Amino acid sequence: MSYPTEPDYIQIMVKVGTAYTMLCGFEGATLNKAIQTNDRYRRDCAKPAAIPDRSVRVTGRSWDISGTGVVNMDQFDLYEDVLGAHSDFRLLYGRYDNALTDGERTGSIYGYRDGKGVMTSHNETLSEDSTAELAIAGEGKLSWTAGAPA
Repeated sequence: MSYPTEPDYIQIMVKVGTAYTMLCGFEGATLNKAIQTNDRYRRDCAKPAAIPDRSVRVTGRSWDISGTGVVNMDQFDLYEDVLGAHSDFRLLYGRYDNALTDGERTGSIYGYRDGKGVMTSHNETLSEDSTAELAIAGEGKLSWTAGAPA
């Protein structure tokens, strides 16, 4: 029997200056890639009275990220700086390693996605168990690179 290869965790990063910084506290992410279309209907020239068949025209593509986690007061200013700014984002897809190093579970990276986008929202639910959510609207293409970044 075979099983799919799946990541165990995700890291959301934003480029600050020349280096990427992890948005620490965001522990889950949803990536939505979509193709926009419109429908065209063309009649059969040999049977013009027949119901026309649909033809799908691809008109564009988009990607968006939503992230979930906890409020991280150590990066409070970073979230304010990134909100509404055109930024470079990185998603690292990780897996836990089976071995323990110094009693700690370690992980390695399958690969990562890079793309430009705008953080369009950063929501906080403040309570004893504070949570946070973010949304990033992607711009242009989202790339995939296997392995850990250099």
